[in-house]
Amino acid sequence: MAYRSQFGRWVALLALWLASGTSLPGSGAEDELKCATLLAFVQNAHWEDSSAGNGPLTVGVVGRATFAKGLTASAEGKAVNGHPVRVIGITGPPDPRCCQVLYFATDKPAEIKPVLQSFNSSHVLTIGETDGFLEQGGAVNLFLTDGHMSFEVSLGALGRAGVEISAKLLRFGQIRDLTKGRPGK
Repeated sequence: MAYRSQFGRWVALLALWLASGTSLPGSGAEDELKCATLLAFVQNAHWEDSSAGNGPLTVGVVGRATFAKGLTASAEGKAVNGHPVRVIGITGPPDPRCCQVLYFATDKPAEIKPVLQSFNSSHVLTIGETDGFLEQGGAVNLFLTDGHMSFEVSLGALGRAGVEISAKLLRFGQIRDLTKGRPGK
């Protein structure tokens, strides 16, 4: 339980740094924390197949357009390993090569499941915010608990995507190995 409190404080500080003391347009405090946490995952991820090449690291957003706008404002001017961060809103069936990170700003299974299935074999980090996201095949699920941002991670989904997340970040969340159907260490 103490790690959740520490993670919440860490994300709050990160959110302040990322937003440079200003609120994100069109988003609430919860979305600001989700944006900060998403960017923390992007900064602490390593792709086996570096599909960004020399171009930008692209984050696709399925769902709420206000979240995509807030994330765009938060990511403006940021770079990860020399790649500028670019945010795109996804409204139709996406091409699995369109991005390195795919965020689901929705809790509608009809929007989540088919997209996750089409990205199943690609090297894309999938992050969502709904119950059952990991069971549907997602890699990281964000949620609030006792007013603090928390997350759970599927080691199986990360392995299938060819994405590694820094242990420094993973220690703040719940690690689940869904290939065995029980929480991991």
